[in-house]
Formats: sequence, structure tokens, C-alpha cells
Amino acid sequence: MISRRLVRIKTLQTLYSWKQSQEVPPAQFSKELFERLTLVHECYLFLLDFPYQLRDYAIAKQSFEKGKYYPSQEKIDHLSLLNGTNLLDQVHNQVLHAGYYGFNWEDLKNHFEGWLTDLKEYDFAKDYNIFFTPNADQQKEFLENTYYAFLETHEGFNNVIEEIYPVWFDDAPYTVRDILKTLELSKSIENLNIKPGVKSFDEEAVWAAQMLKDTIENSQMFESLIAEVTQNWDPSRIAVMDLLILKMTLTEFLHCPEIPVRVTINEYLEITKNYSTPNSSKFVNGIMDKLRIELESRGEIRKTGRGLK
Repeated sequence: MISRRLVRIKTLQTLYSWKQSQEVPPAQFSKELFERLTLVHECYLFLLDFPYQLRDYAIAKQSFEKGKYYPSQEKIDHLSLLNGTNLLDQVHNQVLHAGYYGFNWEDLKNHFEGWLTDLKEYDFAKDYNIFFTPNADQQKEFLENTYYAFLETHEGFNNVIEEIYPVWFDDAPYTVRDILKTLELSKSIENLNIKPGVKSFDEEAVWAAQMLKDTIENSQMFESLIAEVTQNWDPSRIAVMDLLILKMTLTEFLHCPEIPVRVTINEYLEITKNYSTPNSSKFVNGIMDKLRIELESRGEIRKTGRGLK
């Protein structure tokens, strides 16, 4: 299941595309939104396969070196760190079984030599290198450390991923969490708890599509509501992202009875901090609170369920 926070972010990104291209029929953006959600999962599978691809590269280089008339044992040893990590075959096979992903490691092979050298410099890799035949637990711990090191701390690696997946830094916190959780929750590498892909009928995909539709259809009405609580209203002076975030907030206030008002406000404040101008958070918070008070006074915010009012 994709997180609600990430669903909101993907919907916001799609609304931004809609705002920039309003001559395109709104229905087209439902397809774009679903593609954005699908790409999140494809990137997750792609990165889950990274250590296998690195080992595959190293083994091919070892074979080439061994085939030389005067092979360099030093080069062979340099490339041998991942040789005993047999669980990578299980990871790779399960990634393939989980479905096609739309990225290609072949396009990044020119970075592998440097990444392999960087990997060997980590302390956990030096410790792992002393095992001639590491057991399953040692391999699993090594993989967890490898994912964490490259996805959380390796700036060069993350920059390369951004080159092929421009919204990587938006998705990174969620994708890293999902990869580490996949290993943590798996009883064994042989039977990974791989996160399923998004289907159009999944709850989060349906919610995202409805959020997009409701926000677009009520866009003008929402601007009128915002104008009522904003002094010297001039939509051209409000940052595009701020305006879209406020419209999405109104969609949740008025069309999502199952989501508490406070949850909506907190979620969009966090998104504002990351996706709008440095001064936007205070402005958006003030407007959201005024909208909440105004709509509650009219009885138009109707939340249902225990603890949602």
C-alpha cells in the first residue's frame, strides 16, 4: 500500500501539471496520476535489485580478468566482495516475478566501478569481507546496510537516480522505508515480503483519482472560498503551489468525511514546507485555519466516525 502522504504529493504534482496545461482535457490527468503512482513501485523494484546488478557487473569483470593471459589477482580480489552473497539471486528472481519495472541498469553501468569501490570503503563491508561463506543472517544484514548506505548517505548515487527519475528526491524517503521494511518484515530472503504494485481499483488509487477530480471540478468555487477569508485577494500573487495545496485542503475538508480536519491540516503543512516557498507555511496555515472556522460555522464540514468530528 502506498502511503497517504505520497498519494497527496503525487496528486499535487499532477494538479500542477494540470494548472500549467489547462488546454488539455482534465480526464487526461487521471491517467498521468496513475502513472505517477505506478512509477513509485517500479522505482522500488528497480532499487531493490541494485545489489544483484552490482554483483552481476563484478562477476562479469572478474571473468574477463581471469580470461587474460596474465590476470591480475589484485583486480579479481577487488571485484570479489559480493561473490558469496548468494541470496541476491533470490532477491533478483522475486523482483522479476513481481513484475516489469521501467528503468534499466544497463544505462548506469558506467557508474558501477565507482560504486563498488565506494561500497568497499564502508566499515560494514570491510567486516563482511572477512567471511568466506557468509550465512543467511550475515548476508541479510549486509544487504540492509548496503541499501541504507547508498539510498540514505551516498549523494552521488542519489544524484544519478534523480537523472533517470526526476522526482526521486520526492519519493526517496518513502521508497527507502519500503525497501528496508521489505527486508525487516521478511522471515527469509528466499521469501521476500515484496510490496505489491498499485492497481487502478486499489483504495489509495481510487482516492487519489477522486481527489484530483474533485479539486479540478471545484477549482473556481474553492478560489471564491479562499477569497472570502483572504484580505486583498489576488490569486496571481499567491504561489501556485500554495493555491493548489489550499484547494486540496478544501477537497479533504468537504469531500473526505473519513479524514479528520486536524490530520488534513498537518499533512498539508508538512507538504507546504517541502514543496513551496520558505514563507509559505505560515501563510497557508493561517488560511487553512480561517477556512476551517468559516466552513464549520456554516456546518459544511461533516466528518463521520468516532473521533473524526
